[in-house]
This record gives sequence, C-alpha cells and structure tokens, in this order.
Amino acid sequence: MSNVLSISDSLRRIRTWAENHAPAVTFHPPAPPEALENFREKSGLPLPGSLRCLLSLADGETRRSAGMIGNWRMMPVAEIQAAWGLMTKINQKGAFSGLEPKPSPYIHREWWQSAWIPFVSSDTGDYFCLDTNPPDPHRYGQVILFLHDKPERYLIAASLGAWLDRIWRDLASGRYQYNPEEGFNSEAFMWSALEGKHLFDDIGGTLVVKQVNDK
Repeated sequence: MSNVLSISDSLRRIRTWAENHAPAVTFHPPAPPEALENFREKSGLPLPGSLRCLLSLADGETRRSAGMIGNWRMMPVAEIQAAWGLMTKINQKGAFSGLEPKPSPYIHREWWQSAWIPFVSSDTGDYFCLDTNPPDPHRYGQVILFLHDKPERYLIAASLGAWLDRIWRDLASGRYQYNPEEGFNSEAFMWSALEGKHLFDDIGGTLVVKQVNDK
C-alpha cells in the first residue's frame, strides 16, 4: 500500500497524539545499536528491519507508562530479549506439550515458536509478536497475537508498518479515547487488527464468545 506512512512518521504522530491526549504514556530514548546487536547474538535471530527501525526511534515505553497500545506496553529491547528467552526456555522444557492452538492459514500451528519476537506486552503474559517464520515466506514480519492461556492465534497486520499506520489513523479519527483513571477504551486496540476485533470486551480484557473477522 503506497499510502501507508513510514514507521518513523506513524510513531511520530502517535507520540504527538499521546503527548496531547495521554501524557501518562512515556517512551525511552532510542535504543543503542549495540543493544539491538546483543539481541541477535543471544537469540540467533536477526531483528526484522521494521522492529529495528522502531527501536532505533524509541526503545519502547518505560515500565510506568500507561501503555500506548490500548493499555499494552511497547517493550524496550532488553525486555524483548527477556520475554523471548523466557518463552523459548519454557517451550523447550515441554511446558506447552499437548497444547494445540486453533488452526490459522497464516500462522504455524504451535503454542509458541522461537521465531516469534514479542515486542508489545499486556504485562500478564500475552504479547503482540513479529512472526519471522510464517507458512508463507512472503509474510515475514507479520504481526500476530500470542495469548498464553488461550488457543486463539490472530493475524493482526501484514507488517509492523501497516499496523502502526492503522493505529495512528484510528487514533486520529477518534475511535480510541484515553481516560486518566481507566486508560484506553479499547483493550489492545483490537479494532485496528485484521482479525479478532471482538476479542476483548472494552478495557476489562474479558474474552467475548462472538468473533467478527472483518478484513
């Protein structure tokens, strides 16, 4: 899509929106190059260019940030490394043996895969991840939603850039509002996702039985 904003433009506009409407959302300075390289050395996975670009602009949010992605936090690279390492170690120990996610034509049918790089956290064990090993190699870097105790695996966006662009446009249109006491009115900004738009019921995070997949 030629009209999709660049990651830098989308993030700049999202941050400006937050400064004006959600000042409790706070970001770290850009990640140093050596921190990004450290992830590759420890994980064996190169960071996708889109995530490297994002972290080079802001190394995620601070621990006390209100959570820019619908009350979920964009993680700094050190937390990304820790979350990836923990999930991969748990998986290698067989903690997910016997668990099967619901099938998706876009995502490998595994409870956890080491090729998924978590970068946005609910702080309760759920993550938005970049998928570096999709069934279709052309979908490298797609954004997916990992739920640690639910079998659903949703395709959120074809790319990180497309997702941030959609979030910015939905913020600008007034779809999302921020309340200093309750946070955002839409958990995880799921109305900006390709799939799972009805996954959460408002900000409470309650799973809804009905799912609407309106691409």
